[in-house]
Amino acid sequence: MLISGVLAGYVYFFILEKPAEPNKWDAAERYVWNKIKFDQDAQVISADGSEYYLLANKGAAAEDKLIIFFSGGGVAWDAETAAQPISLSHVMKNGEIKYYFPNIPFFKVSTLGGLLENNNPDNPFKDWNIVYIPYSTGDLHIGNESKEYTDAKGKPFTMRYNGQTNTRAALEWITNHFAEPEKILIAGESAGGFGAAFWAPEIAKRYPNARIYQYSDGSYLNADRWPDIIDNEWKANFAETFGYEVHGDLISSVFEANRKLLPDNAVLLQSNTLYDELLFDFEKDLNDDDSDDGEYIDLWSARMLQSAGELSDTVPGYYYYITDYGLNEKTGRTPHTLSPLNHFYKAEQDGVKLMKWLDDAVIKDEYYSVGRHFVK
Repeated sequence: MLISGVLAGYVYFFILEKPAEPNKWDAAERYVWNKIKFDQDAQVISADGSEYYLLANKGAAAEDKLIIFFSGGGVAWDAETAAQPISLSHVMKNGEIKYYFPNIPFFKVSTLGGLLENNNPDNPFKDWNIVYIPYSTGDLHIGNESKEYTDAKGKPFTMRYNGQTNTRAALEWITNHFAEPEKILIAGESAGGFGAAFWAPEIAKRYPNARIYQYSDGSYLNADRWPDIIDNEWKANFAETFGYEVHGDLISSVFEANRKLLPDNAVLLQSNTLYDELLFDFEKDLNDDDSDDGEYIDLWSARMLQSAGELSDTVPGYYYYITDYGLNEKTGRTPHTLSPLNHFYKAEQDGVKLMKWLDDAVIKDEYYSVGRHFVK
């Protein structure tokens, strides 16, 4: 019922928050979300064949401060998961959020809060320019394949894992419209946290004089299947495309590689909640694990903490924020992501708000980890 209410709210607010569609970026108003369409030759598309576009918001900071934010929105890795996209009707009917968004939701603009509110005086990133890269391909922003699947009823359908082409088109637009930012926060939540990590080196190459901060929020999924999914299902051609191999602890393998691929002064940031209410369930499915949810979420949490600890010990310039903020005493679970929601302003651990931690790291260049007592 809560999910239904939230989505109903999105529908209501959509009327007030429909993105503007300026003819040219130069004519776009400040503090307004703008729909950025691509030329036909860009070959961008969503998983279900619908339109793909960017959302961009001008701040008051000219072009010297830029957030490139990769959207989350689930993941698909075979015919079964690809046949079960997230839809408003399905969520309201069944209360389930599986597995991925096959298109850009019409209410998307209404969901962009927290860090993405560049007109909020409480936001330390007020006035920053933001380019939001939507996610509607189920492939962590890196797929490069169109698959012909059959659903459980025997009906054929096409799944377009087009994240790689969509992202390249997005980065080309960004490069053409933001000449030389001084600081770039390359961020993402959930699946978008993986996308931000994957594409950070490419963005850094395009802006060799910018100070780079890469931030992944709520992005921990550990499965031995990742290399197979990425190259054999999504056809990402990962090693050739990105320059390294990945392993089961996917986000850790990317952070480790990024330390070598990014400039020496680039900062690597990660946040997770202690008992993420969604990630453990996705990871269970990825691993075909039928154990009890309570048992598995403890396993997920332990591995996430171990990963953060190992990265902190071995990767210079890596810092984490781990919190039990929002712990539901009945379910024993914590919120999934924090940064693009009102949680960004409220989440606090050991006397340090998430908002302050990110402000200190990116704006003040003061770096530290939070939630150290969780990491053993």
